[in-house]
Amino acid sequence: MSPSETAAFPPAPRNPDTHAPTMAAPPASAQPTLAADPGPSTRETLAADAGPSAQQTLAVDGAGPERTGGWTIPPGGTRGYETVLPDVRSEGNDLIIVPRNQTRYQSEELLGRGGMGEVKLAVDQDIGRKVAVKRLLEERNPHAVARFIDEVRTVGALEHPNIVPIHDVGVDENGALFFVMKYVEGETLHSIIEQLAAGDPAYHKRYSFEVRLDLFTGLLRALQYAHARGLVHRDIKPENIMVGRYGEVVLMDWGIAHQMRSDEARTTLSGAASASATKGSELSRASNETVDGAVIGTPRYMSPEQANGEVAELDGRSDIYSACVVLYELLTLAPFIEPGANPMQTILRVQEREAPSVIESNYEHPHQAAVPVEWRHYLLNGLANDREHRFQTAEEALTMLETVRAGDFVGCPVTLMKAQNTRMGRFMDRHPLGSMALALASILMFLGGVAGWIAWLA
Repeated sequence: MSPSETAAFPPAPRNPDTHAPTMAAPPASAQPTLAADPGPSTRETLAADAGPSAQQTLAVDGAGPERTGGWTIPPGGTRGYETVLPDVRSEGNDLIIVPRNQTRYQSEELLGRGGMGEVKLAVDQDIGRKVAVKRLLEERNPHAVARFIDEVRTVGALEHPNIVPIHDVGVDENGALFFVMKYVEGETLHSIIEQLAAGDPAYHKRYSFEVRLDLFTGLLRALQYAHARGLVHRDIKPENIMVGRYGEVVLMDWGIAHQMRSDEARTTLSGAASASATKGSELSRASNETVDGAVIGTPRYMSPEQANGEVAELDGRSDIYSACVVLYELLTLAPFIEPGANPMQTILRVQEREAPSVIESNYEHPHQAAVPVEWRHYLLNGLANDREHRFQTAEEALTMLETVRAGDFVGCPVTLMKAQNTRMGRFMDRHPLGSMALALASILMFLGGVAGWIAWLA
């Protein structure tokens, strides 16, 4: 797989008509990704990409130190690369401990390669399990090292079932930094959408609309946790969402995660007291903060404000917009934004794209039933160009999700009738005998009316 293509662009133009101014490696198609380089001027950079395909990377950034020299591995820096546990053998009635001197993480196959990193499937020779090892290829580039460190610390601080955990970090025999993470055996959401769009009957049987909403719920749970810790992912896309063999959902590739700047957004799950207790133990970010005007992320899945480079204003609502773009494609099996000839054209389309209408033709697909109307209304709330008109938090999106799934959402005459049918079904479940009596009485009344009509005609 070839390295990422790299290009530099000026900040994205603002649209006056709108309010708006990567760890396990899955099979995925190339998606243009925008990355920010903390250099003093616009210049070519390579963004770490754990995906298996080359991704186009754009950099537009502001102030930062000049690239000066390389980074050297400190003495003893390969700690953790060799096995620690010895072998224990039985000789007669005796147990013999035999030291080992093996490579701890034995690589098996390449899962993906990008501009600055590669991910390999490996076996942990000490614990005896499969793991994914992400290795930095640009170890002499201080900016690449800084971003790699940030990714390690970001993911290491996020302990959640829907976020892939890091097990270890080290330096290999060639002096390359690497970190070890859980290997999620499954496939990306991108692959699932491709199979559904192709009409694969096995995938349609397994991934009904309800199951797809379960997957989306897992994504929202990951964002709920990350946003509570003040982090915006900034690269939500199907390629970065792994679905395990048993339906588990894991959000990956936190390499360009952004710390929210507003004090109100920097809440923690444990409250202010917990935040004060842990603040002193947290490690600072290694790379410089991205400045306004930097366009970073994957164009097709950006929010309008992210496409405009409004870094200082980015908060959880931007991730929620991107997540709803993913949901739109998961439900309709059609792209929300048709990619342009180049990333800049795609960005312009993001800025101009309006929230989809309930009667949009993409809600019907030849390989599946039409997307239910209530889910079309849900997407309207998640894909509004004006962030003030979107779901304001992941919690709000989850609450609305539960309301819609319960059949209680009312947004138009069609959803009103569906909600009434749902309530009637609940009544029948609570009062089965009374419902049977009412049904019988209705039938008798109908038959009596028919008999009277026939008698009148006679």
